[in-house]
Amino acid sequence: MNDILGGMSTTDNKQQIYLGFKTRDQKFYANGETEVDVTYLQLDIDTFKSGWGRYTKSDGFEYKWDNKFTVVDPKPADDWRRAFSAWVMPHGAEHPYLWQSFSFAESSAFNNILGLFWDDRANHAGKLPVVEYKGSKHIQVGMGTSSELSFTFAKWGDRGFNVPDWYIDPDAPVDNDDGFVSPNEGLADKVAEMVAKTELSDDDIPF
Repeated sequence: MNDILGGMSTTDNKQQIYLGFKTRDQKFYANGETEVDVTYLQLDIDTFKSGWGRYTKSDGFEYKWDNKFTVVDPKPADDWRRAFSAWVMPHGAEHPYLWQSFSFAESSAFNNILGLFWDDRANHAGKLPVVEYKGSKHIQVGMGTSSELSFTFAKWGDRGFNVPDWYIDPDAPVDNDDGFVSPNEGLADKVAEMVAKTELSDDDIPF
């Protein structure tokens, strides 16, 4: 049916832009459904966020972002864990993905990715880092099972994608240290809802 009126379609054609890793399958998926090839991954430094995340049965998934990336704001409570958010572009993909998580596997992987290029970023103004995904393996963390994801640095490259317009908040404060507009307030409610549905599996909650 050609839905001119709107709201009459019985199918869900929402774009799958939310990237997540499933320990059970040892694979990346879009919206928890469609496998994504992330052999090479370009990351948009200007969209990086750090903070805290948690899941509760009453409120679902929640995030509280640091006022400044990598400067740790106080932990809201004991059940919150370190979280990150970044827009990324897999090589060969048709569009970028929002990669956001507080799972042990993904947060550890993102932290290790940062170590591959962070201290060298000032020497490559206007370029974006590209990393190569080398694979993953199951590991034991505490009383549960998680994953160890391996990445290596590939190169600094020209920007290969743009973040969707709806994500950027024009009223976000300017960070005086590096001059870019913080995206920390740009995450729409619809993103949070979708991530809450697809992000974390039981076998990746080790604590």
